[in-house]
Amino acid sequence: MNPWDTWQLGLYQRVDSLKDPAASVDESTRKKAALVLVDDLAAMVAAIDEPELLVLSASSPRVSPGVECLHVNGTKSGRTWAAFVNAVAANWHELDEGYRPVPCHGGLYTLPAVMAEVQAAGGPLNDVYRGLVCGYEVVTAYARLFPAPRPLALHPHASIAAMGAAAGVATVRQSRGSVVEVSASIASTFGALGPFSHATEGKLVRNAWAAQGAVSGFHAVELALAGIHGSVNSPVDVLSGVLGYQLNESELENQWDRWAILDGYHKSYACCQYVHSAVEAVAQLVAGPLAEIKNHDISAIEVQTHPLAMPLDDPSPTTVLGAKFSVPHTVAAVLATKNTRADTFSDRWVSDVEVDRLRRLVRMSIFVGNLEPPHDRPARVRVTLRDGRTFSAECTSAIGGPDRPMSADQVMSKAESLVQSRMPRFMDLAQDLVEGRVDPQRAFGDFLSAMWTRS
Repeated sequence: MNPWDTWQLGLYQRVDSLKDPAASVDESTRKKAALVLVDDLAAMVAAIDEPELLVLSASSPRVSPGVECLHVNGTKSGRTWAAFVNAVAANWHELDEGYRPVPCHGGLYTLPAVMAEVQAAGGPLNDVYRGLVCGYEVVTAYARLFPAPRPLALHPHASIAAMGAAAGVATVRQSRGSVVEVSASIASTFGALGPFSHATEGKLVRNAWAAQGAVSGFHAVELALAGIHGSVNSPVDVLSGVLGYQLNESELENQWDRWAILDGYHKSYACCQYVHSAVEAVAQLVAGPLAEIKNHDISAIEVQTHPLAMPLDDPSPTTVLGAKFSVPHTVAAVLATKNTRADTFSDRWVSDVEVDRLRRLVRMSIFVGNLEPPHDRPARVRVTLRDGRTFSAECTSAIGGPDRPMSADQVMSKAESLVQSRMPRFMDLAQDLVEGRVDPQRAFGDFLSAMWTRS
């Protein structure tokens, strides 16, 4: 057996136990899965009143009639469209959790489809845990084995999301034999060619790529169950043969000593993670020497940042997504508002005159200094005033990184700030969920309906 076959066999042997409906993960993994669930549900709530999401959800009678599953805004539809709408909502504000070892949002790629499948089947909360941990494990494993070359040309939301959804749904179905592996291999052939530049240019279709992956994941499972298969080598044929991603030899030696979801991170700021270190550096300045400085006194802004952030250089974004993927905009917005709350990165500031003036002052260059993990995404910001004074600050690793993980309390505080008073039972139930006070056999659909009850 060659190393690739051995690696893939090890992956699916590891997740095989999760197919048993009576299976449960260890407590630390369960708590992490619960935090991912709460974090992504709150991220969906943050987008609840976005006009585009309301229109998308309202199309349910035409696209996917039915009442199987709940959208975040209370609409109901068939499972695939519910997964689609909720996935779009989850990543609309760049607040969903992510996976630091490689570009891959395992929760986003897996959870919307798993949630919908469990609701439609009337399954328990434990099924969500099983499906989420499995889908997360599978999609991140392939992302590590075939890491996308830098700078990113294709967005992983488009290219690999379907694999997480397929593995998660197949697990929830309690599929016997190799259905999880077959479903993921089929899903690997469903990847889309979504340009990463669409994110930096603010093309909103980028927010639908993971959602389409959720739908494709469902289709992959149905094909697997129908006997319409691809090849066990489909992932390598696509990721290496077609996309040209190089095999990461070190991943072949992975000892599988912990679930991948435990290495996920949570985001404190509502913008692309690549700019978080710049946001934190500016936050230091506005909380300190620039606290009383007027914006019109600023004459120059220099940002040194890491290679992944260098393409995020648009000085005049026209959409909220483009703004969230723009170093000049995010730095200018924090300077102008003197805070880092979620609404600092909302569409409210995209056309603001003062923010526009500030972001056009930004000059970007490569960070000079240590770029070794976990300090591989640093930033240094220097602001010059009209009177000649300069102030600078540096962030070597933003909160949420492997050396500065957000605590459970911080994730819960973030969720509370996003949900606010819109859903009065959300936080109490979320706290019970994370602390293990919710019976894992409780019907997930009932639990979600209670969480998402609006005031």
